[in-house]
Amino acid sequence: MRILVAGTGFTGSRILTALRKSGHEVLGLNRRGEGSGILAGDVLVPESLKKLKTLPAFDLLISTLSGSGQRDPERYRSIYVDGPRRMMDQMIWRGAPQVWMLGSTGVYGVGDGRWVDETTPAEPVHRTGQVQVDAEQALQAHCDQTCVLRLSGLYGPGRTRLIRQALRKRPFLKPELWANQIHADDVAGLVAFLVDRETAPPTRLLVSDCQPAPRKEIFEWVRKEMNLPEGLYDEDHPVRAGADRGNKRVDSSKMQALGYKLKYPGFRDGLGELMGNF
Repeated sequence: MRILVAGTGFTGSRILTALRKSGHEVLGLNRRGEGSGILAGDVLVPESLKKLKTLPAFDLLISTLSGSGQRDPERYRSIYVDGPRRMMDQMIWRGAPQVWMLGSTGVYGVGDGRWVDETTPAEPVHRTGQVQVDAEQALQAHCDQTCVLRLSGLYGPGRTRLIRQALRKRPFLKPELWANQIHADDVAGLVAFLVDRETAPPTRLLVSDCQPAPRKEIFEWVRKEMNLPEGLYDEDHPVRAGADRGNKRVDSSKMQALGYKLKYPGFRDGLGELMGNF
């Protein structure tokens, strides 16, 4: 297949590499055009995307666009909601347009620890979650063949939030919350797996490992592995209220049923490899 990967950051770069290893012809897109086989283009500057019209026809667009560093709410929204459409409209397609997008399980506003799956209504409680929902709806309204991969907490080399939290002297905020994670290498492996399948992917798929765990369990395991004393759970810390981003368990059984074998099925597998850097 001839594929455009839009966004070559933490996850997009891994997806691009995995697809090339799988034998596909892959072009990347980022704002500066940095890297081998990478085109310069900014979805906030539609004029910069016109060069897509001069390229050979594509089979698939994979959007890994991220607005995480964007402080302007309107620009943030424009990246997610308008970005995929702006690229699609400039691309030449070999057949019917096919677009996949990386989304987030943050669209679920669940706070009581219950399980969520692909059938759970998306009812975000934060602005960023609502933008993700709007982006999914905009994509599906503009394209008939779509796949939204709703990712849980991303981690991997260079992104080790739970380990860093576990190693703090104080405080451990809300240790009772459930943590749902997916290693970035497994995201890339899953995307390559789905591209290589003969059948079309589901229109929506939750992407998470097999073992949601309370943060307290993860914190205690990390500190034990590193021969550190038990941490302090400071329930009265003034920033505690801001630490609540929902509380849920992500059911990834639909993803697992497709046949992809996770390299890091649980937090011990993935975090264990990363602790040597601390």
